[in-house]
Amino acid sequence: MWFNKKKDQEEPLELLIVSIKNAQISSISNFNSFQSRAESSLKMTIDAIKLGIINKDISFSLNTGDFPVGNIQPNNFYYCCDCKENLSTVFPDFIFDHWQQAGIEDYNLTVQKIIDASSRPFIHNKMLWIGNVKTNATRKKITEYTKQFPDLIEAYDTCVDQHVSGSKKVPYISLSDHTKYKYLIDIEGRGYSGRIKLLLHTKRLLFIQERRWKSYYHFELEPYRHFIPVKNDMSDLISQIEFVEQQGLTYYETIVNNAFDFAIENLKYDVAIKRIQNLINNKL
Repeated sequence: MWFNKKKDQEEPLELLIVSIKNAQISSISNFNSFQSRAESSLKMTIDAIKLGIINKDISFSLNTGDFPVGNIQPNNFYYCCDCKENLSTVFPDFIFDHWQQAGIEDYNLTVQKIIDASSRPFIHNKMLWIGNVKTNATRKKITEYTKQFPDLIEAYDTCVDQHVSGSKKVPYISLSDHTKYKYLIDIEGRGYSGRIKLLLHTKRLLFIQERRWKSYYHFELEPYRHFIPVKNDMSDLISQIEFVEQQGLTYYETIVNNAFDFAIENLKYDVAIKRIQNLINNKL
């Protein structure tokens, strides 16, 4: 498995180990999983078992970190991968249940709030990004662009956990309020992004920065059909915004509707649970 040497002892990384016997959970071990990631992933596993078609006894390990660690082995799962050949290892991430620490009390309810808000016209004719700049150096680029192009981009450095806990006053814009902006962008942090699936429901044009680690559904998204691509170093961000502006409203609406239709069909909780069932049964 995945181990690091620390003080002459081996400690497992962020890891949830689940054993299933006779179509029920027989044992659980949780090592270092951040916040409630393990609990949510376990709940999703239980819901997959409740579908009633678990055809084998199995013990599997889920790396609950932001990116894979160690070599891929049988019955090892991750929240993301970097190539299509490894898609059979990718588990739907914990946010399909909730991420209460980040203000997502319930995935389905959050999605519905976003959809309700998306029916109203956007207010700001610019791009929005809000997130923790410290998790990836490229995120600093968006704040630099804000200073250079204030009419095009609005960006905030924040730590949403601090807002939700009330421990510190920080900038905060809810996911449903993201719909007040014409353009949105997802920028990589420590690893894969759990936010993309939510932003695809906004009916706002989503720009996605190129990155290594992707959720399973990310590989099905097509550039210029579901989103606008941006280079990893963000060097073409302004030119990509200008390109879209030149294409007109029909182009904009076509892409946002394609993205929304994809999200409605593929990014439901029930669809994620079905994927987990297939992973357990080694059908992917």
